[in-house]
Amino acid sequence: MIHKKGEAMGDTSLFLHDHRLDSEEVGTICEKIEALTGRAVTPQIFKRRKNTFETGSLLFVMAEDEDFREWLKHIRHADLRIVLLPFEGNRLCREAYAIADNLEEAIKAAVEESAHLLEHQVLCNGRVIIGCASAGESGWISGRGTGAMLGSVVRNLFSLRLSPLQITTAKEKEISTASLLVEAGGEAVMQTKRPYFFKASDNQCRRIASVIYAPQSVLGALKLRFFLAKKKFNPSETLPPGIGTIKSERITIRSGSSGPMELRVDGHKSEAQEIRFETLPMEAKIVTGWKGCASGEEKESLRIQNLPQESELISFFTRRTLPLVPIASEEAFAELFMKLRSSARISASYLLLLLVSVLMASTGLFQNSSPTIIGAMILAPLMAPIVAFAMGAIRFDDTLMQRSTKTILLSILIALGASALYAWWLPFTHITDQMAMRTHPTLLDLAVAVFAGIAAAYGYANSKVGESLAGVAIAVALVPPLCVSGIGIGWGSWPIFSNAFLLFLANIVGIVVASGAMFYLLGYASSRYASTAFFIKLLMVAVIAVPLYLSTRTLVAEEQIYRRFSTFHQIRVGETPVDIRLTGIAHDPEGVYARFSVITPRELNTSEKERIASTLQSKLGKGIGMVLTYRYRH
Repeated sequence: MIHKKGEAMGDTSLFLHDHRLDSEEVGTICEKIEALTGRAVTPQIFKRRKNTFETGSLLFVMAEDEDFREWLKHIRHADLRIVLLPFEGNRLCREAYAIADNLEEAIKAAVEESAHLLEHQVLCNGRVIIGCASAGESGWISGRGTGAMLGSVVRNLFSLRLSPLQITTAKEKEISTASLLVEAGGEAVMQTKRPYFFKASDNQCRRIASVIYAPQSVLGALKLRFFLAKKKFNPSETLPPGIGTIKSERITIRSGSSGPMELRVDGHKSEAQEIRFETLPMEAKIVTGWKGCASGEEKESLRIQNLPQESELISFFTRRTLPLVPIASEEAFAELFMKLRSSARISASYLLLLLVSVLMASTGLFQNSSPTIIGAMILAPLMAPIVAFAMGAIRFDDTLMQRSTKTILLSILIALGASALYAWWLPFTHITDQMAMRTHPTLLDLAVAVFAGIAAAYGYANSKVGESLAGVAIAVALVPPLCVSGIGIGWGSWPIFSNAFLLFLANIVGIVVASGAMFYLLGYASSRYASTAFFIKLLMVAVIAVPLYLSTRTLVAEEQIYRRFSTFHQIRVGETPVDIRLTGIAHDPEGVYARFSVITPRELNTSEKERIASTLQSKLGKGIGMVLTYRYRH
C-alpha cells in the first residue's frame, strides 16, 4: 500500500526505545523527532509483549531485532503506524525494510507521502520472518568476506548432494524437483537480497519470493558461490544454470527423503520435514524504504526451467554427490553413445586411414622425420576405439567393449604386420633417433597418456572442444611406437619390439584409465559400476608401471650423468690440456652410452687415449658405454 497525502494518522506519537538508552539519548532523539515531524512525542521503554496502544498511533521504534520480531506477533491486529529508527541492535530490520542508517532520514520517512507501508507479515511455520529463511544445505553459501567464503567452499564443496523436494504453491501448483538450498522471504526483501534473480518490473512487494539452488555439478556450485559474492552484477532476463524462482502468496516445501531438512529463519537453526511460507495481513503498518513496488493483480510467477524435474534426473542427483563438471544433456548423452558406438566399428574408411597412417609413420621413422610422423599421428584413427572401450568398461556395456576390443586387436595386427613387411622390404637396418626415442618408455610416457585420456574423453563428450582431438592424438602418439614394434619384428629384434610395444601398452592403459575416470566425473556412469571398473584399471596401471619404473630409473641415471659432467670440462694428459664435451646420451637395444667430444692440441697416442677413456669411465660408472670422438685444434 502507498500512503496517500491526507491519510489520517492519530494524534498520539510515541518513541518506544530499548531499555539500555540513557535519558539524555532518549531526550535528544525525541527533540529530533518533534523538530522533523512537527508532532509531540512521548518516550516509553519498549516492551516486546505490549499491544495496547491508542488507535492510529504513530510509533517510533528503536529496539533489537528479536524483540521487534516477538512484538510483531502481538500488535498484528492493532491500527498503528510504525517507524523503525536505526540502532546497533536492529541491523536485520534495517536491511530487510531498507531503513536509512541516518537517524534524521529515518525520522523523515514517517511523514513522506510516497513511503511504502508494509501491511502483511511473512511467516515460516508460524514464525515471523524479518529477513529470509533457508531450507537445505546452507554451509556452501555462508561466510562473509573472502576468507570465510573460501573456508565454506573448501569445507562443503565436494560433499554436496541435492535433496528431493515437493513444492506446492498457493494455487496448488505441484513441483517435484531436487535442490541444494531454498531461500525464501518477503518479495521486497528477496528482491533486495538477490536482485539478479528477479525481474524488477515484477516486484509487488507482497508475495513470498523464493530462490531454489540446484547446481548440477561441483563446478556449477563453485560458479554460483562466487557469483553471489560479487559486488557488481548485471540483472538478466535469463536465470543462471541451476537456479529457479517462485513467487506466490504461499509456498509449501516437503522433504522427499526420510530425514528432515535443515531450516534457518533469520539465522536461527532448526529442522523440519515440511516448511510452510505464507503471508498474513495485519492492521499495523510498517514504514519501509522499499522502492519500485508495482500494483495490480497478484499472480504466481514460476521460473523453474533450469531445475531438475524429470524423475530420472532427480534420482541421479539425489543418490550421489555432485559430479565435478556438468553432465551432458540427454540429447548430448545419446549423441556421445552414437559417436562411440560408431567409433568401435570396423569400416573400410577406418582400415584405409589406419593403413595409410602406419605406412606414413614407418616412412617417417626411417627418414628420422618428425613432421612426417606427426602427420601420421593426426591421420591415425586408433584413439576412437580405445576411448569407446573406456566408456564400455566404466558402464559395463558388454556390446561396446566387445566391438571396441575387436577393433583395437585387429588394428594392432594390421599395424604390426604392415610395418614389419615394410621394414623387411626396405634395405635399411640401422635404428634412427626417432625409433630409439620409442624404445625407452618411462612413467612420464604414462603420465602423458593419462592427460591425453582426460582430454580425449572431454573432447568426445563436449563437441565444442572436439577440434582439439588432433592435438591429443599428437600428444599421445599411438601409431609410431606400434610401428617401431613392427619394425622390430621385421628386423628380428626382440628388444626393439618389446620396448616399443611396452610404450604402446602404456599409452592404451593411460588413455583407458583416465578417460574412464573423466566419463565418470562427467556423470556418464554410476558410482556402483565405476568403483569396480576403477579397481580393475588400477591393477592395469600397477602391472604396466613396474617395467616403466625400471626404465624410468635409466632416465634418472641419464640425468645424473649430465649433472656429473656439467662442471667437468677439462683434464690434463701429462702436460697436455684436453677439453671434454658431453655431446649426448643415446640408447640402443644393447644399453645406454654417452657420447663425448675430446678436443686436443695434438695427436694423442694409444696410451694417452686409454688414460682419457679410463678417467671418463670411472666418472660414468659401470654399465654405461662410451663413444669418444677426437678432434684436434691447431
